[in-house]
Amino acid sequence: MSMVEMHEKHWTEFMEDQHQRSLYDSWWTQGTVNYWRHTRLLAPVLDVLPGLRNHSWLTIGDGAGTDAWRLHQAGFDQVWATDLDDTVLRQTKESGLIANYSIENAEDLSYADNSFDFVLCKEALHHMSRPYAAIYEFFRVARYGVVVIEPQDAWIDWPCRTDATLPHYEAVGNYVYEFSVRELEKIAYGLNIIGVATRHMVDVYVSGCEFAYCVEGDPIWEETREKVEQTTRGMQEGTIKPNYVQGIFFKNSVAPEVFDMLAKQNPEWRFLRTDTNPSLSGNSAA
Repeated sequence: MSMVEMHEKHWTEFMEDQHQRSLYDSWWTQGTVNYWRHTRLLAPVLDVLPGLRNHSWLTIGDGAGTDAWRLHQAGFDQVWATDLDDTVLRQTKESGLIANYSIENAEDLSYADNSFDFVLCKEALHHMSRPYAAIYEFFRVARYGVVVIEPQDAWIDWPCRTDATLPHYEAVGNYVYEFSVRELEKIAYGLNIIGVATRHMVDVYVSGCEFAYCVEGDPIWEETREKVEQTTRGMQEGTIKPNYVQGIFFKNSVAPEVFDMLAKQNPEWRFLRTDTNPSLSGNSAA
């Protein structure tokens, strides 16, 4: 069975299972602990790039359309969702939660160059067999920038694991391809784009968070918040490895001052100029 077939099988069985279907229904409820978790993960867009709501966005690997929906809820009105399979996307659109979607293979997108202003890929690259092929497709169809939010490689970026590396496979069948700040920076340098902004973060999953609310006294909320605070402190002290890396690639500038302005406004992010190849004289290879 191919990866595409396994992906389609996963979503079909997901919607036929009563418990999994209840999870799908919970994803659209604001105020839950799970909603809070995924809002944190979307910080590159919601916190750093909120001024770009009037630009067009393409979401990649957006299986149920939740990323597109969250952007729309935040005021981004030109969002197009994509995934390898439309079993769930079709239902989400019929429910009126998203406006547009299409079936797309991220490693071979059907869109013309510069079709969208920005591309967002949240927790999808690590499912792919050829994630770098997908990344370069993102750059091809994006006019201004690419946002990626992915699991952090435990053996790259400080503090690093030093034991033997072991492969990790998900139940759906894919190898989990994890990323690092260093890898994102090398991509940006190789393409000689304007720059890249990166940040590490930690996320904590507590069972039942899909149905718990962010209210004082809720045991799941209290446990989640306490664990996030503890692990974030450990990450900042260098004693705990972050489990996520967030990146914003700046392919072209919406305006000349945007990169430096965003760097000043977001000191907790590492903004790095990567258009430094003397042989390209500031010309992007993307």
